[in-house]
Amino acid sequence: MKRIGIITILNVNNYGAELQAFALHHKLKKMGYENEIINYLYYKNPEYKSENSSRPLIKTSAKNKLKDLVLKWLDKYSALKYPEIAKRRKQRFDDFHKKHTATSKAYRSYSELYNAKPEYENYIVGSDQVWNPNNGTNIAPYFLTFAPNESNKVSYASSFGVGSINEVYYPQYKKWINNLKHISTREADGVDIIKSSTGKNATHVVDPTLLLSKNDWKNLMIPYKQSEPYILVFIFKKNKYAEDLAYKIQKDTGYKIIRICKNEMPLESDDKILNIRDFGPAEFLGLYNGASVVLTTSFHGSIFSLIFEKPFYTITPTSKNNNSRQESLMNIVGLKNRLLQEGDDVDLTQLKSIDFHDVKSKLDNQIDISIEFLKRSLG
Repeated sequence: MKRIGIITILNVNNYGAELQAFALHHKLKKMGYENEIINYLYYKNPEYKSENSSRPLIKTSAKNKLKDLVLKWLDKYSALKYPEIAKRRKQRFDDFHKKHTATSKAYRSYSELYNAKPEYENYIVGSDQVWNPNNGTNIAPYFLTFAPNESNKVSYASSFGVGSINEVYYPQYKKWINNLKHISTREADGVDIIKSSTGKNATHVVDPTLLLSKNDWKNLMIPYKQSEPYILVFIFKKNKYAEDLAYKIQKDTGYKIIRICKNEMPLESDDKILNIRDFGPAEFLGLYNGASVVLTTSFHGSIFSLIFEKPFYTITPTSKNNNSRQESLMNIVGLKNRLLQEGDDVDLTQLKSIDFHDVKSKLDNQIDISIEFLKRSLG
């Protein structure tokens, strides 16, 4: 049995990040591979220590710096104004993490990770946007540059998070990617980026969350006790188009609206909409399982709509370069018509017209390719 260390994005109070990390860890364990997650704190974790060596590839723009500051301020404001809610959410994430995900000791800085040189027979990076050039940190660790040269280094479903990168960064990416022995990416655009920047072929695989079945996820969930049908609105920040569409569906169906949005202000609910801010990953899964309809701006929100077979629409950014994750996924399952942009008209008569049997068949084929990649890479 070969011991594996996985480096990914974790401990950032984010459903998608937490569940994709768990999924790869759990799937490998089911396949007979002993593994743990290398607990290298992501730069957005409040305990992460920034250093000169952790400076990002691309200097963070003033706009993105302001965005990060606003999000941090919202988090702090929310925690101060609603301390019990913030405490419950954190505790539920911590409980899920401790119960279900094996991790190493924490590495709180770039130098701490490289000085420690954690040793495994195999190293895996992925999934999530670990290779995004706009990450506000040095992403070299996510190309396993801290691992011994002779070790087996594997990328599983690593994502660039964008449809293309500036060619000026090709030499750096080529150097990093050449450090890997087996390469796969989560998006078709990622395969193209690797071919263009390095000349190497990469395998297109699915996000780790899709490696587990609906029953696997149901076994983890805490059921949401709601007798009335509801529309689940899962968004990262206030989105008027998503909310207006939810009200339109509500008018047509009479369903209640439940919104899960970490940075939503104000918190108060009313007779038409219920805001939920304190759920952990297990509660989140229960909320998805019970929904009648889903509206989301989240990539993993789209994935769990597919897993739990829920009629859904995904609202995507107006910038095409930021849509590659959603488009790649929907191209696989033949549901590109489920991607909306703000202002799009929606024919609600088609809301529940998804053939999930066909979706599952298409996903199963891609899942088989993904599992075969892991077996081939790990031996």
